[in-house]
Amino acid sequence: MTRTKPAEQRRAELLEAARVLFLAKGVAATSLDDITQRAGVSKGLFYLYFPSKEDLVLALQEQFSGEVAARMAAAAAAQAKAGQADWSARLDACVRAGFECYRELHDLHEVLFHHAHPVRSDPPLATLVIRDLLAAGVAAGALDLSDPESTAVLCFASMHAFDLRGHGGPDDARLIRAAQQLVRRAAGLP
Repeated sequence: MTRTKPAEQRRAELLEAARVLFLAKGVAATSLDDITQRAGVSKGLFYLYFPSKEDLVLALQEQFSGEVAARMAAAAAAQAKAGQADWSARLDACVRAGFECYRELHDLHEVLFHHAHPVRSDPPLATLVIRDLLAAGVAAGALDLSDPESTAVLCFASMHAFDLRGHGGPDDARLIRAAQQLVRRAAGLP
């Protein structure tokens, strides 16, 4: 019987150890020793998966972005699969899913994107989900906009208002409705 774990499992364990520690202590206060000890690996093994702690943070940011994007895409796809030809419903579901995911993972988002230094310059995966949804609507003749990519960036930027927890302003229901309305109108829908 082998004592080694598959590479994907070991990498996932390192990411999960870092995630738990970053939430508990913050990125700056968490050392590589803390992460490797929690994951039950040596520093040498850590370096097989991540060249540095910053690369681990980037991987967690990518994982976070992937989760938000996947939930948004699944919500829009569920509307389409349910026979929902209404593009407003698809866009609304996408916005709601993004909101709910940000709310659920607020603390992790705060730690990874506001208290950690490395941030990828790639477009956020959620922006790509919105872009693809808008482009599909344009291709179907259901949406009226000339630049799905730029519109997606603006829509995603407006969704960052979801991250204003504790800063006053509208309650969640009003914020969701306003964001949905903004995205629908940006797509040329009432």
